Amino acid sequence: MPGMMREGWRLDLSVLPHPLEAAGVDWCFRLPDGRLGCSGRDPRREAARRCAHLPPGSRPVLLGLGAGHDLDALLEGEAGELLVVEADPRSLATTLERWRLLGRTPPDPARCRLVLADDDGSLCRLLAELLRDEHGERPLILHPWCAELWRAATPEAARLMEDLRRRRSAAHSQEELLAANRTANAARLEEARWVAELDGAWGNDPVLVCGAGPGLGPALKRLDDAPGLRIIAVSTALPALALRGIRPDVVVATDPSPLLAQDIVAEELSLGDVPLAVFPTTSAALVEAWPGPLWLATPEGPGPSVEKRLGRCPGSLPAGCGTVAGPALGLGARLSGGVLLMAGVDLWADGPCYTDGVRRPKGPKPDFAFARRRMAELVRDLRRQGRRVGVLGHRPDWLPVEGSGSRGTT
Repeated sequence: MPGMMREGWRLDLSVLPHPLEAAGVDWCFRLPDGRLGCSGRDPRREAARRCAHLPPGSRPVLLGLGAGHDLDALLEGEAGELLVVEADPRSLATTLERWRLLGRTPPDPARCRLVLADDDGSLCRLLAELLRDEHGERPLILHPWCAELWRAATPEAARLMEDLRRRRSAAHSQEELLAANRTANAARLEEARWVAELDGAWGNDPVLVCGAGPGLGPALKRLDDAPGLRIIAVSTALPALALRGIRPDVVVATDPSPLLAQDIVAEELSLGDVPLAVFPTTSAALVEAWPGPLWLATPEGPGPSVEKRLGRCPGSLPAGCGTVAGPALGLGARLSGGVLLMAGVDLWADGPCYTDGVRRPKGPKPDFAFARRRMAELVRDLRRQGRRVGVLGHRPDWLPVEGSGSRGTT
């Protein structure tokens, strides 16, 4: 996009680099507030650690240059072609200046492509594509100060990078539990139906995704005004639906915690043959206790590599949205080409978190700030694909307005 994305290792000479200073046999740089943007003693080793996990032949994407140490580590490794995405011209100037001081030249464009973005909207669209496709074959390397350096010129893209960092931090803290669930679920999931085999199974039927927020109850009173809806329920919404005698068409559960199974199994719900859509790392206790069939999906975006079986893969659902409503909405988009509605996906920053009937462990109130941003981006992405996404009842304040007035709300 002219004026929005530029490519190539060239820069307007009027752009000044971030200040460089000696660091062992290399150079480190200073952020605008004076803090060091990399190790002051051995920035090369610091960058090498960030890139050490990449499989040979992978095609990494580097988000943020800094002073170019991460790029050097990638070029010296066994990775294949590289894509560098940058929105801070001063970082590009810093990298070029450091290479000049070390007597180096920019990399071969045939192996390493640079995209320099100066427009927030186009950069967010590019990042959305990268976040959706990133797995073992296309890993993302995030420079530690990427969001800080992008915030002034591209604030929305900087927020996406902050979300990515938080998501990776949360996944890291649950690695043992995720691995244990994956192992425990293996045998049962061998019999599961793959989500990819169900694409378009509901034709153009309208879909209602039921979250567990306080808006669910009032919205369900309007079901008679919206006949023929297919219902996808997040797992925590099941008790609230049962109180009203509603059986969903499918339930989605992604939480790895065994507390999830305790909440649902304790209710002794009559679920019969209702399918449960899961990830390999979903609570093993819930997967084991579920009375109906299982549908298997894999997380879309940063996380474990897609599992391929017999040359195929189960199919992916959005993950890392901070709420299971993200995968549930993604499942609706795969099953049906019709309108996608939501109810109870309130994600309120203040006030009650859940509707009546939801049993959740005691503890601090969830921080929905991350979930609100990620869900808003997911809705925008679906609308860019031509999908109609709205709500049944009250529109939550995080939901992007489509057009004007109340369009997008049923």
